Formats: sequence, C-alpha cells, structure tokens
Amino acid sequence: MEEYLIRINVLTDAVFGSGYSVPGFIDTDVLYDEYGFPYLKGKTLKGKLGEMATVFVNMVKSVPELKNYGEVFQQKKDRLFGVAHEFDPNRLKFSDCEVSKNVRDYFRMHMQDSTITPDEILNALTHTETVTSIDYERGAAKKNSLRSFRVINRGITLYSKVISPFILDNDERIILASSCSLLRHLGSYETKGKGYADVSLLYNGIDVTKEYIELLDRKVKQNV
Repeated sequence: MEEYLIRINVLTDAVFGSGYSVPGFIDTDVLYDEYGFPYLKGKTLKGKLGEMATVFVNMVKSVPELKNYGEVFQQKKDRLFGVAHEFDPNRLKFSDCEVSKNVRDYFRMHMQDSTITPDEILNALTHTETVTSIDYERGAAKKNSLRSFRVINRGITLYSKVISPFILDNDERIILASSCSLLRHLGSYETKGKGYADVSLLYNGIDVTKEYIELLDRKVKQNV
C-alpha cells in the first residue's frame, strides 16, 4: 500500500457545484462542509484524472517512437482508475479535496468558543455572481433569465489523499503524474474562465510531478 497527496492550487474563481440552491438568494450553490470550507468530491477528482489519463495514453499511442508503450500504458491506466461499469476495489482511492487539515483544525478550534462561525468562513472564501441570457433580436436580457451562483475565490489550495492498495511501478507513476499535469480545469463554467487550476502530485510531502513524468524519457532512452 502507498499513499500520495494531490495538491490543487485554484488559480481562478471556481464553481464546484453541489446541486443545491438557497431559495431567494442563490440558484447554484457550491460544495462546503459543516465548518464552511469549500471542497471538491474525491470521486469527481478521480473521474477528471481518469479522463486525463486516457488523454495521456492516447498521446503516447500517437507518437511513433512510443507506440510500443501504448498498450502497456493502457493496461496500467485501467489498473489505476478501473474500467467503466466494472467494480474493482483494488483501484486508487481518492479522499475529498479539502483545505489542509492544519488550517481546518485551527479554525474549528476557534469555532468551539464562538469566535468564528461557519458562515464567516464560507463568506470569506466565496462570493456570489449573477448571469443572464441575452435576447439578441431585442438586444436586451431575456425575461426571468437572471441567475445567481456562489463562486469559490481564487487562491485557495485543496488537498486530496490518494491511497493505492499496491506499490506503483514506474509506468503507473508516469501515468498518475502526467494526469495531474494535464488537468487544468475543475468545476463548472469552464468556458467562462472558472476553475483553472495547477495540479501537482506529492509523495512524502515532496512534489514529484516533474520527476515522475521524466521517468518516461529515461525509459525511452534506456530502450533505444
């Protein structure tokens, strides 16, 4: 068994939708915990990284010099993230992406004496925005199209713990690190510039993203 950590630096405002609303105030709310801290579901992160892993494998397959590795990487990708509609407990497991434990523990401690409330935490880390649809024939907003949504402020850093039931080999490390590097957007309203992020893979507290990606170059050179 191995444990990794994924660090997500949210570089632009983001919307991690919860599917809920606040009647009369917010039409689309974000996910946040009982203490007011926004978060992203681990299942969502795993799905996005799985998509990026597929992109990476297809990139490898498209390069003539790497075509011999294509099928191997495909099998390793399936081992890490699984295959659609097939349940296997021996895959990577992702915790929810949350603000660091030290930060949450600090503010939770102050909540016990009512110095800080969850609403204050939420309001400090988010804000609301409004959007509307335009009737281009009239050059005016469409009737009843005004919508409001809560947005997570840029600059927040989230962490997700990744548990692997097996020791990753170099090919699997390459895939996981490359998937993190390729992941650039999370959440809704991506076309409006929301959710741009920098995603890194950490092992024992050290950023190993670049180191693991470079394993592919070493692998190729050793087989030339």
